[in-house]
Amino acid sequence: MAMKKTDLYKNLALKTAQGMKNAAKTPKLGADEKAKSKKELANANPLLASLMGKTKAK
Repeated sequence: MAMKKTDLYKNLALKTAQGMKNAAKTPKLGADEKAKSKKELANANPLLASLMGKTKAK
């Protein structure tokens, strides 16, 4: 018996949902950690620092 389109979509949806459920969850950053990581990125990247309005004197 051939599968119907609805059965194929249902199987695809279940597979996707199961994959999302089993995916590794990354820890969310707190407000302090976000600010710290942005500062670290700005210090490491001069272009990003200039876009953020923080310029370094050389």
